[in-house]
Amino acid sequence: MARELPARFGITPHAARRLANRQIAIGASMALVGAGVSATGIGSVAAGLPFGMAGALMIAIGLRARSIGVAVQVVNKAYNLAASGQREDAAELLDYAEATYRSRYVLRVIDVQRALAAMQRGDLAGALARADAAVTRRTDPLSFHLEHATIAAARSLRALLRASTSDRDGAAADIELVRTSALASPEALARAELAAAVLLERSGDREALRAHLLRERGLLVEHTRPRERALVRAYQRMLKAKASSVYRTGAKREPEASGELSAADWAARISPDAAPFMRAPALAAGGVEELSRAEVDRADASARAAADGRVGSNRQPVTRAARRVLLLWAALVMLFLGVWQLLSSDRAPTVAPEVERLPAEPIVGPLSIVLALPILFIVMLVGAVLVNMARARKLSQRFMAAQIAVAKGEEQRGKGEIEALTRSMVPAAAAQAHLALAELSERRGELPAALAACEAGLARLGTEAARATAADILLPALLAERAFLFAAMDRRADARAEMALLAERYASYPFLERARLRVALALRAREGDIAGAARLTERDADLPLNARDELLADVCRAAASPGAAGAGEVERLREELRLDAASRRWLSAVAPAALAAFERLREQGDAEALAGAEALAETEALAEAEALAEAEALAERAGVRPRDAGAA
Repeated sequence: MARELPARFGITPHAARRLANRQIAIGASMALVGAGVSATGIGSVAAGLPFGMAGALMIAIGLRARSIGVAVQVVNKAYNLAASGQREDAAELLDYAEATYRSRYVLRVIDVQRALAAMQRGDLAGALARADAAVTRRTDPLSFHLEHATIAAARSLRALLRASTSDRDGAAADIELVRTSALASPEALARAELAAAVLLERSGDREALRAHLLRERGLLVEHTRPRERALVRAYQRMLKAKASSVYRTGAKREPEASGELSAADWAARISPDAAPFMRAPALAAGGVEELSRAEVDRADASARAAADGRVGSNRQPVTRAARRVLLLWAALVMLFLGVWQLLSSDRAPTVAPEVERLPAEPIVGPLSIVLALPILFIVMLVGAVLVNMARARKLSQRFMAAQIAVAKGEEQRGKGEIEALTRSMVPAAAAQAHLALAELSERRGELPAALAACEAGLARLGTEAARATAADILLPALLAERAFLFAAMDRRADARAEMALLAERYASYPFLERARLRVALALRAREGDIAGAARLTERDADLPLNARDELLADVCRAAASPGAAGAGEVERLREELRLDAASRRWLSAVAPAALAAFERLREQGDAEALAGAEALAETEALAEAEALAEAEALAERAGVRPRDAGAA
């Protein structure tokens, strides 16, 4: 007997549950009609079989939708809990899901989440076993494009794990399969390219590593998880430190508050030579939720009412399409009853005795039409499922290709394809494209254009069915992006109200804590509370922030306490803002007060910054020497001849 889902996780009925219940009700009605046809004896008992089959098919579709909906909510909630540092709760939810649900797609997602958690702990063998299971598990043909996108993600993870355990051939094979997959997401492709970087680093080919990092910079910086991005930056520091002593950094190998491996110790499992060059703030789980909920609680009533109005109610009256379906089935039942009344009379028509009775003709008229309707319905339903699967696969391939083009620097080509997808007849595909355009506009600092794209995406999800289909990720992602834009455009009340709505209606959104942090960070930075923003960023866990969010967090930390940030970190940020015009433009649009506070470190000759820089310069020079010595010692213990410090 399945365990009951603990109520403390706050998982509410899925938005698609009402639609699934409606499908089950229609299927039950069709089955009853079939039973009635068989019971009346019209034709034969088998005459009701088509109705029964059509009804059973509708009931099966409805039950599957209900089961999958709840299962996806559980695994999404687990992902959000793990990312925010609540790993025991996440493991409990995954245990429940693994014991309760039999969907191959859901079990594959669980495998990937378990593999990520094991890799985070440094258990590479356990992570590799779970990644293998995710790749080799049988696929569900009804979830083809989702399955193969998840398989690509699992392959990219397995490639990184294989590269880290010196399985060069296996890693290279997985990398190539991800690169050639039409359904690989930018995140999966970025992890595969990181695995390629690990192989290059372990081979000692520093020039090839340098070229690879430069060529794949867009993917490696924009679409990796925080620790993976930190590893990329560690490679950059390592290459720079080996060639020059201008950039100084030290290895900070402090244990995590949660008992997890520190960033440096984690990197030591993945790529030992890069470990001494890892830099990551000490993190403490749980602070994000507490702080951002305080922001949400301040949402005023009028702003909340406006937020409700913008997104629409979850409990709508029966839609026009639903009314048409009910009227159609009412007409079908009335037609069946009329034919039954006509054919079930025991009285024969009066015939004159002098007229010879002709042989009775077989009944092939109204009854045959009525009995053919459920067969036609089954054919149309199965055909619709197959057509939708093919269309979803094609749209997913087009969208992934456009996203990857943007990530690789071909922004105009990728944006053109995304704009074409906004005209799709499939509401979810069009809304997904509008969300991508919103993210592109936000990245360029064009906040009004980004907000308009969000509104357009939400407008394409205007029906109950469309919102139910998009309720797991797409719809809350649009709301989260709009909340961030409100915060960045000084619409503070609207931002808080939007977050309150998001937390209430979509508590299982897998990126909820990330959205809370982004909005809270933007609110504080816009208000000029740089110290508060810095405190907030020190409390995140392993949230999947993008590179710009991390830049804002780093700038706030450096501006609030330059001495603690260190001379190397301050110099890195200055160089990044000088070379990356797009990131500087975004920061100027989203958090101009934070950018100004950071730039005042040099302009005003801040005494604390200068003193800290001078004090840390000598310390970090020594730390750099220690880092190089540690890397060479690791190489010697591994039986590898230490490379010349000046070699690339």
